[in-house]
Amino acid sequence: MKRLLILAGVLLLNGCAVYDAVTMTKYDPNEYLLITEIKVDATDYVAQCDDAAKSRLNAMVLSHKTRMFSAYSENLPSNGDGKKAAKALDEIAQGLKDRYNSGDKVSAIFCKLKFEGIEHSADVIQHVLGNRPR
Repeated sequence: MKRLLILAGVLLLNGCAVYDAVTMTKYDPNEYLLITEIKVDATDYVAQCDDAAKSRLNAMVLSHKTRMFSAYSENLPSNGDGKKAAKALDEIAQGLKDRYNSGDKVSAIFCKLKFEGIEHSADVIQHVLGNRPR
């Protein structure tokens, strides 16, 4: 009886693992490319924060890319967590863009902190996407 319970438990755990692997979102090279572009751009843009005109343009470009990434991620099946992460990343970028559009002067330190935050978030998302099953 004891062996039967152990066997049933092992089969149940394996069944859950198989179900999870089947229902989770698979690796998507387009999604991975978008987040990699966002990460690399944010890394490059940190160095340009001392130039107000360039950093404003960079904020506009990056906000467009994060919006595209969020729109792409939201319709992938079984991608609830990915959708939330993409939306959070987009909110950071849109906040920076809105700050530039408000007409207020944006300091270089604020710019650097925002772009570094976007870079860090994109790095975390990139690792999660890269670890998805192929």
